[in-house]
Amino acid sequence: MSRYLLLLILNMPFIFAALLSSLTQYKLNKISRNKFTYQSLFWLLILFGLIFAETIYGFLLKNNFTDTDSLSLFDVVQITALVILFYIANRSRQKVEVIENRLRDFHQELSIMLSQNKK
Repeated sequence: MSRYLLLLILNMPFIFAALLSSLTQYKLNKISRNKFTYQSLFWLLILFGLIFAETIYGFLLKNNFTDTDSLSLFDVVQITALVILFYIANRSRQKVEVIENRLRDFHQELSIMLSQNKK
């Protein structure tokens, strides 16, 4: 099996999970259309980069932009780890945003309740 194909197979679940998460949040009106567009473009860019990794490497080697060996198994593991880290960071950011929104709503409710008690 080609290392480029292995790279793609290992990363596809994380990319599709991130795309599905963005779509779900957009459909539930938790994120704006612009944020959904940016998140989707980011993950699609990573996907296309992985799909065309072998072609890009061939182009760079042919035009003497790189003088390295082809993708090693260690490179596959490293790139997969980076995609997983991007996925985890994105999920963590989304969870922090949800907590911030809940805290803001709680603070607003508490302020209303305290203002009513003073009257």
